[in-house]
Amino acid sequence: MEHSDTLLTLAEIAIALAGFTGIVGVLGRGTQDPTRAISWLRLRTMLEVSLRNAAFAVLPIPFLALVSSETIVWRVASGAYFVAVVAYAMLRRRSESPTTVGPALIRPFIVLLPVSLLACIANVLGLGGSNAFSLYLLSLVLGLVTAGMLFLSVAATFFNDGGE
Repeated sequence: MEHSDTLLTLAEIAIALAGFTGIVGVLGRGTQDPTRAISWLRLRTMLEVSLRNAAFAVLPIPFLALVSSETIVWRVASGAYFVAVVAYAMLRRRSESPTTVGPALIRPFIVLLPVSLLACIANVLGLGGSNAFSLYLLSLVLGLVTAGMLFLSVAATFFNDGGE
């Protein structure tokens, strides 16, 4: 059950990070700067990524007792996570203008997203072997690091504006 404890802790961190969205949102509500669109997009993405990772942290837990090999659970969960992330990225790309999405999201995603997706693919293909949980956990942690980077960039924007 140590994997369950790790995943539940990760879910708690993701929820806490998502909760900071409300705090920063309230603090940054007062101004009408054009750069706010980028900050709000980052904030919304951070919330979505955090909640997605919280969901995927708890999703496999009920299935651990149902199968004889936990490796299958981690491989299937990695495949589901891969599909969710790619679908989200495609949906986001269609719904947002390229001029807004580029500066708002490119840095965190260009670095961490490919690594996370490669870990998922490796896991689905069985390349993780007995380390399948580690690859799944890596994908989730990289998602949270991305959300954290987005949070820091938004907080920096809001707090820099407050000091002027």
